[in-house]
Amino acid sequence: MKNIFVFILFVFLIVALFGFAYSFAQEKGTDGKKIFEAQKCNMCHSVSVVGITSKKKDAIDLSTVGSTYKADFLTKYIKKDAKIKDAAHKIAFKGNDDETASLVKWLASLKKK
Repeated sequence: MKNIFVFILFVFLIVALFGFAYSFAQEKGTDGKKIFEAQKCNMCHSVSVVGITSKKKDAIDLSTVGSTYKADFLTKYIKKDAKIKDAAHKIAFKGNDDETASLVKWLASLKKK
């Protein structure tokens, strides 16, 4: 009887540890699309390929921005450290480094098919 109890406890412990480890693995990496929306980038920009539309009539569609610019340039641009056609981004991105990296990775993945 004691051996059965120890075995059941052992199995329960393994399952609990696996679930605990799996929950942490799911939290790693932040979704660039969620950051885009949370930081209100959709106030000025649209990404029509993923269903994000701006209320601005002259909104810039970023659906293919990854075909035009590389990630390192996009990082500099959204932080106002680089310019496009002699114009800096209107608002500096206020997210932390992880959010910036996730957003830029997502934007760089938006390419022409």
